[in-house]
Amino acid sequence: MEGKFVLIFAILHQILARTESNLPTVCPEIVSRTRWGARTPLEIDYALIPVENVVVHHTVTNTCSTEDECAAILRNIQNFHMENLDFHDIGYNFLVGGDGQIYEGAGWHKVGAHTRGYNTRSLGLGFIGTYTTQLPNNKQIQAVKDFLQCGVELGELGKNFKLFGARQVSSTESPGLRLYRELQNWPHFTRSPPK
Repeated sequence: MEGKFVLIFAILHQILARTESNLPTVCPEIVSRTRWGARTPLEIDYALIPVENVVVHHTVTNTCSTEDECAAILRNIQNFHMENLDFHDIGYNFLVGGDGQIYEGAGWHKVGAHTRGYNTRSLGLGFIGTYTTQLPNNKQIQAVKDFLQCGVELGELGKNFKLFGARQVSSTESPGLRLYRELQNWPHFTRSPPK
């Protein structure tokens, strides 16, 4: 029990030490849960950092091009996850909208509910939209690349983190065939998922 309190204290200290002025320059602005109208999670489980795996998904929803549109989609996803799937919160740690903004889901150093068997050892990142036959726009792709580098510089992601499409570790078509093919060209993409 004492170890859990030490971990929580270390996480809180790290959060309080971060301000807009001392974030690495590569870090994109993250739209907070408050700003998009998130519900309070029913429960929070903390993850050990740095996280060594990132699992990429698509939300299989409409795309969005403004913060208001993206926020409405996020609220619908969170409601579905909590009311229909009995999750404690929105399942993804972060999402990226067609407006090129990163949206806080469960957030940093929290256990999401995005990939059964991998939640405690990965960060779940969702592209808002459906990417089976089309790619996300350039703003989304660049925002995610900057976000991942930011995660490394903040110590949230391991320097040698592994990037996977959800289809590699789960029986799903996510993150969509076109996006999955794109991910294979990114640094950190790994063909062999963790066991």
